[in-house]
Amino acid sequence: MFFSPRIRLKPLANLCRRLATATGAGIEDRKIWRDEAARSRGSEQAVLSQVSDSLARGETISDALSKTGDYLPRMFKQIVAIGDASGRLDHAYKRLAEHYEQTTVTQRMFLAALAWPMIQLCIALFVIGIVIWISGFLNLKTLNGEPLDMFGLGLIGNRGLALYIAFITFALIAVVFVIEASRRGMLWTRQLQRNLLRLPVIGGAVRTLALARFTWALQLILDTSMDLRKALPLALDATGNDYYRGLGAQVANNIQRGMTLTASLADTGAFPGELLDAIAVGEQTGMLSETMQRQSTEYQRRAALAIGIIAQVFGYLIWALVAAMIIVLIFRVMGPYIGMIEDLSKPNAFK
Repeated sequence: MFFSPRIRLKPLANLCRRLATATGAGIEDRKIWRDEAARSRGSEQAVLSQVSDSLARGETISDALSKTGDYLPRMFKQIVAIGDASGRLDHAYKRLAEHYEQTTVTQRMFLAALAWPMIQLCIALFVIGIVIWISGFLNLKTLNGEPLDMFGLGLIGNRGLALYIAFITFALIAVVFVIEASRRGMLWTRQLQRNLLRLPVIGGAVRTLALARFTWALQLILDTSMDLRKALPLALDATGNDYYRGLGAQVANNIQRGMTLTASLADTGAFPGELLDAIAVGEQTGMLSETMQRQSTEYQRRAALAIGIIAQVFGYLIWALVAAMIIVLIFRVMGPYIGMIEDLSKPNAFK
């Protein structure tokens, strides 16, 4: 459900780190989750208490987590299940902590890169609001004696400012709604995610971010005993991009038919040749996990550059908006007077 609570990345990373430490120290799962529930609040406390109660009834950690709905990520549940079955639950928690910590860092970098363009956008929107507001006090008129509408949108004075603020508020709510819907994988946002990959410049940056998450998740999963038929769809799901998520069934089917990991991924046409070559070498040498670790590091570096590119494109769009606003103002204010001067300059103007 859209309004159902979901744990955020930073609390999840901290939870995984504490679980790894406590499990590694030999503390029983029931006590670990009971203590976690006691120190948490709100929705997190309700979910962790549910897990604690299930463990107290003798259920496995896998069964207990399966009843928590969408609050905890699917990858978290599946990796924990694998760790529990293999007797390496502390290792599974540790790797999940590293994964979510890295994802948190990536998100922080992205928001930091967007900070200045967002400040520019806020300044531009504020200036537009001021211009709309003061236009009512200046009481400027056109040559026809009508109130001068600075932007040609019918927004003048206090009433125009109120409508403008209402529009900005609605647009902000719509953006937040689309972002949250995309994060939850709602059906109507999937085509939007796919379309982003087709955009020039932006598409390449979005693809790099997705591959950075894929390589990191695959490296994490390969360090467990998970079957590739389950591991690959899970790693593709971790990209957060519906295009790559949609490849899970095809890749799993390729593995089922006996194709190698390299051939299975190459069959989709969605992965760059250099990544496929590295995976092929890893398969041939039996060092696939180590290879993916190196690729993950490389793609994390590229992800940082991709974030900068997205922020730069966004900044250019903001500058274009400000420039367009200035140009519109010039033509709206000076246009009638320029027309009058042109009329007066005609040869028969004074006859």
